[in-house]
Amino acid sequence: MNIGMILSILCGILVVIFTFIKIKKLQSSNPHAVQIFEIWSFGLLAFLSGFLGQILGLVRTFDAISQAGDVSPSIVANGVKETLVSTLIGVLILMGSIVLWAIVNRNKKSKIYHWKD
Repeated sequence: MNIGMILSILCGILVVIFTFIKIKKLQSSNPHAVQIFEIWSFGLLAFLSGFLGQILGLVRTFDAISQAGDVSPSIVANGVKETLVSTLIGVLILMGSIVLWAIVNRNKKSKIYHWKD
């Protein structure tokens, strides 16, 4: 597990926490005052952290290949596969954050519509 994967997972946890906080705030306060940009912002940060993890993993993989000299293609493929896991986690968290943001945004617009009445 590299730093990019850890940061992506932490951002995913923050996405879930901010989603619950924003839903609670929408239930108890003026919907115009509730800002929801943190939900997709941390999702984007998760993606970027996953991408950082991929870059760091590739650097480590190629460094290990250069030190070992002659390496079989299966070892190279395994190293590249490991670097893609952090990016995959970041993409999944970003997709989840977009879905959660859309749900909260729809809820916010509904509250604004009913609040005006």
